[in-house]
Amino acid sequence: MLLVFTASAKSDNKGVYVLGVSISFSDTIAYFTEVQLIEGVQLNKKTKFLPDRQHYAHELQDYMATQEGQSGRTSIVLFAKNEKSLKKKEAKVKNRLQRRRGLTVRYLGDKFKFTRP
Repeated sequence: MLLVFTASAKSDNKGVYVLGVSISFSDTIAYFTEVQLIEGVQLNKKTKFLPDRQHYAHELQDYMATQEGQSGRTSIVLFAKNEKSLKKKEAKVKNRLQRRRGLTVRYLGDKFKFTRP
C-alpha cells in the first residue's frame, strides 16, 4: 500500500522571478533582460539561492555572444520570490551602473527568455 500525504498552507511552488544583466568592462552599454517568471523553480531552502543560477548566467552570456555579437561579457542573474522585490533590485543595480560607471542601459525586450535547465 502506498500513501502519499501533501500538506501546504499556501502554494509556494509558484516560481522565481529572474532578471539578467550583461556588462563588459570595455563597453559603455549594459544590457538588461525583462523580469521573467520561471515557473516550477524554488529557491534552495537552506541557502535561499536560485538553483542552477550559473546555468542562467551562461545562457545569457551565450545569447549575447551568438545573437548580439557581444562576446566576452559578464552576465549576472538577479532573482527574488516576488516581482516587486526584484524590481527594487533592478532599480538599484541600474542606478549604480548609470551613475557610478556612466553606462547606458538597454533592454533586450522579448528577444531573450530564460529556460529551465
